[in-house]
Amino acid sequence: MKLNLRMTGKALGASAKTKAAKLITVKLAKYVANIRKVKVHIDDVPSKLHGTLTQCRIEVLLPGLPSIMVKARGKDMAQAIKRAVTNSETVLTQKL
Repeated sequence: MKLNLRMTGKALGASAKTKAAKLITVKLAKYVANIRKVKVHIDDVPSKLHGTLTQCRIEVLLPGLPSIMVKARGKDMAQAIKRAVTNSETVLTQKL
């Protein structure tokens, strides 16, 4: 499983990158044989009610199957990643 992590608008430090990679690999560990690549894109999205939210978009590339694209929003980066990974995990269980 290859992990591609990028963020727009802010610089992503080494500690934040390792924390995000650990969150993703722990949740998707049992599907590692069926996943070719995971693309994670983190972005700040303005909201009228809550100010600025963090949006996490995860694309999981599967060999022989169509890729899975999931979006989730949260107050901070960790919450958005957790929500997106949980949603992608449920979609993976349905596909596999």
